[in-house]
Amino acid sequence: MTTAPANALRRIGLMALLILGVITLAVLARSFTGPSDYRTPAWAVWLHLATVVPALPLGAWLLWRPRKGDAAHRIAGRIWVALMIVTAIDSFWIRTITGGIGPIHIFSVVTIVQLPRAIWFAKTGQIARHQRIMRGVFFGLIAAGFFAMAPGRTLWALLFG
Repeated sequence: MTTAPANALRRIGLMALLILGVITLAVLARSFTGPSDYRTPAWAVWLHLATVVPALPLGAWLLWRPRKGDAAHRIAGRIWVALMIVTAIDSFWIRTITGGIGPIHIFSVVTIVQLPRAIWFAKTGQIARHQRIMRGVFFGLIAAGFFAMAPGRTLWALLFG
């Protein structure tokens, strides 16, 4: 018999896979339509920054605070996961260099897949696996930010003109 938290996590995981599937289908469909004059919408950049900027210090606080698993950790963790999911989904609208989905979007796919897994591991008491995934997603956030600062990328243009 399955418990209510397991059913909820299964639904979250299925929703994440559904979203990923829709994005994948959209990318594939676009690849068959030829070159595009796609322009990254300004709202996508601002939404991305609005979720990434608080996710970075919040994630660091969650990883390096001495107490884990208490109410503050769980509440802040839920906020961090929500910020990261919105960031990952929003990133598919940001396509400055290629006009299409690029290698940096691998971070988004990994985030969408791994966060529901990390939640599942925490809920089932597999804390070491939960911590390993959360560390990986956090350091992926840092790596994606590093690559986003490359000349020609949207963040580079916003900061340095």
